[in-house]
Amino acid sequence: MNTRKIELLAPAGNLEKLQSAFHFGADACYIGGNAFNLRGMSANFKNPELEEAVKFAHNINKKIYITLNIFAHNKEIDHLPEFIKFLESADVDGVIVADLGVFQLVREIAPDLDVHVSTQANNTNWRSVKLWKDLGAKRVILAREMSLDEIKEIREKVPDIQLEVFIHGAMCMAVSGRCLLSNYFTARDANRGVCAQSCRWNYKVVAENRPGQYHDVVEDEDGTFIFNAKDLCTIEFIDQLIETGVDSLKIEGRMKSIYYNSTVVKQYREAIDLYLKGEYKYDPKWLHELQTISHRLYSKGFYLGKTTEEDQNYNTNLSYSQTYQLVANVLEKRENNQYLLQIRNRLSVDDEVELIRPAGDPQKFRITEFLNTKNDETVNVVHPNTLALITSELEMEPKDLLRVKLPLGESESDIDKESN
Repeated sequence: MNTRKIELLAPAGNLEKLQSAFHFGADACYIGGNAFNLRGMSANFKNPELEEAVKFAHNINKKIYITLNIFAHNKEIDHLPEFIKFLESADVDGVIVADLGVFQLVREIAPDLDVHVSTQANNTNWRSVKLWKDLGAKRVILAREMSLDEIKEIREKVPDIQLEVFIHGAMCMAVSGRCLLSNYFTARDANRGVCAQSCRWNYKVVAENRPGQYHDVVEDEDGTFIFNAKDLCTIEFIDQLIETGVDSLKIEGRMKSIYYNSTVVKQYREAIDLYLKGEYKYDPKWLHELQTISHRLYSKGFYLGKTTEEDQNYNTNLSYSQTYQLVANVLEKRENNQYLLQIRNRLSVDDEVELIRPAGDPQKFRITEFLNTKNDETVNVVHPNTLALITSELEMEPKDLLRVKLPLGESESDIDKESN
């Protein structure tokens, strides 16, 4: 039995995602307020919602970290002190900061508030990590462009600071997000939270001695996508990552759906727990489950050495692959094995449904009928944004999920459309 504590840190773009992440095993969540963070297109948390999130987390012995990771301009610096004071009064467990001026503000205004240095600060060596520690940082979130050996060396040379690394999610084609494409093409600044993901677009080339003649660089019938990074997935070597000595393992995706978030948390939770019990053995089902969510093909990132052309998604702008779709989540259990469902996508009695719980394998079953709670009618088909009652012998809990297998070849983005 390993007594060392390893934090599994999940994203949460709203309160529902936060509660779902905790239900499936996250130790902490990182969230954003209305401003000052790098997910300007996410729903984020208004101040009362943020206070509610902190209270909810603390009641179940979980933690909340707030993203303050923009590269601030003067006008933001002027407005930050009030928000920092609010975060301190809300009793958040820490703030994530990239900008040195923001870091200094937090230390001056709320000296007892833990500060985590964002991956946007591009820490890739032990000297910079030590400097942040000397300045008062509690944790450094290392840059994504690092190998396991480099992380291990930082841990050995700076043992008295927490280290955090990303283990799953989207990768940027630029060094930890230092990209100007979006700002240049659309006036949406990636380092201020509103990236247009211009790297995912299709591009043409022009020869210098042939001005005005544009040429496709064709990989397939759709063209080529030369800046398009694959998604990071470390589940196949998560034990090696833990053994570098890091303290927190972080999942990317505050704008992703509850199905994405819950599925990723569940697989890594199981792997981490087995490692801590001294019973770790890689289980291929973890990767299989991670293939069920919408993703852009997987890469091991920089952890096992330099990247190659295999880590770039040259063939398509999205290449979303997804084998299952969330159709409902459990809201409450009632008497006589009845369960109230929130319907997320069309669901029929003809569909084979799988129940996803925090522990155990997916459980297949069929629903014989639905009771529409709006008019108390029994129906065979239910539609999104409705509530329905079902009867099942399977034991379910609030926040458990129901999914169905998609037809072969069908897929879609897993970014929430209503609350992104």
